[in-house]
Amino acid sequence: MNLSTSSPVQVMLAPSECCSKKTLFPRERWSSRSAFIVTAVGAAVGFGTIWRFPALVYQYGGGAFFLPYMLALVCIGIPMLVQEIAMGQYLQSNDVAVNAYFHKTFKGVGVASIFSGLIVSMYYVPLISWCIRAFFESFGRMRDDWQSMEGSEANKYFFHDIVGTYTLDEDRKPTRVVGLNVVYLALTWIIVGCSLAFGLKWTGRVAYVTMGLPVFFMFLLLIRALTLPGAGDGIHAYIGEWDLSVLVQQPDIWSTAVAQTFFSVGIAFGVMTAFGSHCERDAPAFENSIVVAVSTSAFSILSGFCLFAILGYLALMQGDFRVQTGPAFLFGAYPAALSTISGGLHWVRLLFLSLIMLGLNSAFALVEGVASLVEDSQFAPSAPSKKMLIAGICIIGFLGGLIYTTDSGLIFVDTIDYYVNFAVLFLGFCKALSAGWIYGMGKQMDKLGYSMVYGYFGATFGGLLFASLVWFGVKESSFWFGLLCFLVIYGCGLVYCWGIMKSLVSEEKGITMMDLFHELTMGNIFNLKVELEGTVGYMPWIWAFLMKHLIPQALLVLFFNLFFAKTAYGNMEFGNYNNYEIWPFQVLGVSCALLIFAIVISGMAYSKLFNVFMKTPLDEEKESEWVDVNVEMLEQQEASCDYVNMEPQIESVVVPPLALDANVNSNVSDVADENDVHVLT
Repeated sequence: MNLSTSSPVQVMLAPSECCSKKTLFPRERWSSRSAFIVTAVGAAVGFGTIWRFPALVYQYGGGAFFLPYMLALVCIGIPMLVQEIAMGQYLQSNDVAVNAYFHKTFKGVGVASIFSGLIVSMYYVPLISWCIRAFFESFGRMRDDWQSMEGSEANKYFFHDIVGTYTLDEDRKPTRVVGLNVVYLALTWIIVGCSLAFGLKWTGRVAYVTMGLPVFFMFLLLIRALTLPGAGDGIHAYIGEWDLSVLVQQPDIWSTAVAQTFFSVGIAFGVMTAFGSHCERDAPAFENSIVVAVSTSAFSILSGFCLFAILGYLALMQGDFRVQTGPAFLFGAYPAALSTISGGLHWVRLLFLSLIMLGLNSAFALVEGVASLVEDSQFAPSAPSKKMLIAGICIIGFLGGLIYTTDSGLIFVDTIDYYVNFAVLFLGFCKALSAGWIYGMGKQMDKLGYSMVYGYFGATFGGLLFASLVWFGVKESSFWFGLLCFLVIYGCGLVYCWGIMKSLVSEEKGITMMDLFHELTMGNIFNLKVELEGTVGYMPWIWAFLMKHLIPQALLVLFFNLFFAKTAYGNMEFGNYNNYEIWPFQVLGVSCALLIFAIVISGMAYSKLFNVFMKTPLDEEKESEWVDVNVEMLEQQEASCDYVNMEPQIESVVVPPLALDANVNSNVSDVADENDVHVLT
């Protein structure tokens, strides 16, 4: 049987034929479920786990930070992770196809997510290269120095010797390239490329080492740290002090907690979608997501115990208890404290080796996400081999990372990392919005009418948008006024929708107010839940509720909260971060964020712009109307009726044209032969 690839194929299946295990998207598979989990955990656990999470706990009232962090993890992080893994697994494709599945205008969200991952990899790999250099030098010229080095000396070694900041002027603009850092950067990219070039199964095997050893080392270090004098004081500062006032007095704690959650579980970069696409379609997506999220968060919390125990010991020895963030901590206080205990040089080497492995895990994931963009695009048939593709990405990453080998490299890292937070929150909002609201909106309009659906959408996000501008854009205390504005706008929208609902109620046709209310508030996301459950397994109803009524709203508010944050001098932090010079630091950082925004907006303005990143361009009329076979049969069996046009409807199944490339035509033909599928022409 010949199936054309130029347009979607409409297929009618019998109920018993809905659950065919044929894979529509043949892809390279993980060697085992454990290989996927280990690699996914390794992708999420990185430098931020070691230095950022414990420092945030100390900065925001000790144990009080756990409250917003755990809320963000449970209510936002895990549901978003479930969405990425489940959708990648279900569609067997990358982030572009997933967002196009929700609606054709959201392809740019997928492209922007993967592009943001590329930006992160360009400054992440230089951090790894600094660790590799420090590790090698601990066997060379620094061998004796680490035997008796204090924190200030360690900081000087990092800033002056490794980064090379001693040549900077007051404006901190770059003056030279540190040649040795270029060499180590090239070496690091070669390691990344060689680990990915031989396919997914090889990458999974490497992840057992690069993730397994740091976990083993961390437990060794934790046991040693807890036996040090003063460790108890450090642990008390970590979890024993709860200053709950920061939850109100420092509202940025909420945005910070959500951003940390995104980095902790590795979402919004297209990585988990790409990883999920290499799982079997019927793998338990929800269970896998829970394991990944809990593992990464547990690693963050345990690393905090290790860090604070060591700092408690350092405070006892030197009378100085300070928690620093960023590379200055990793190359300063941490190794300096380790160097003072018995066998200190070996503990320092162990620390650097663990950091190298953790960093490589994240680098593998970011590069793999970029590779998936090419592998699932129209370039795939003519694309070079996997080895050449990875080599090309690594060369691009190396060239983009050269600015971090200058003596201003650390300033560039700090600046770009700050502005990436805006992109992460924005992309997270777009992803949640597309799944919770945009997906299935057309069918909602057919049932309820345009006025009700648009009215509810506008009341929800229009009210939040206006309230956010009041909360964060007005200098004076404006919480209650902003809340009142939201309640008025949202309430008026609900009253408007309620009036339309009353006109659609019909006892004769069996249409109740409860049916209409459920369709308006949960209809589309519940359909997505049922659709996914037919393939990827159990999806809890609370996931659907959070994706619809909490996550996009919360991320919108938190984005504006971060955007309107002020400096110590009362200026907006956006564009003035850390008082760095406008050129080149602020310009480069803002440009990265704006470029990601522009990719998303351009895709919405012209939906065909990113068709090149999909194996088969979607048909213009069917682009946002793909329907899963399993769900379609349920709809047919229920013989559901249109609430506006009450004539019974039985729709034909639309197989996503993505599946109909040359590689899978034979699979579809096999299904037809085995199940007697009738093609409608």
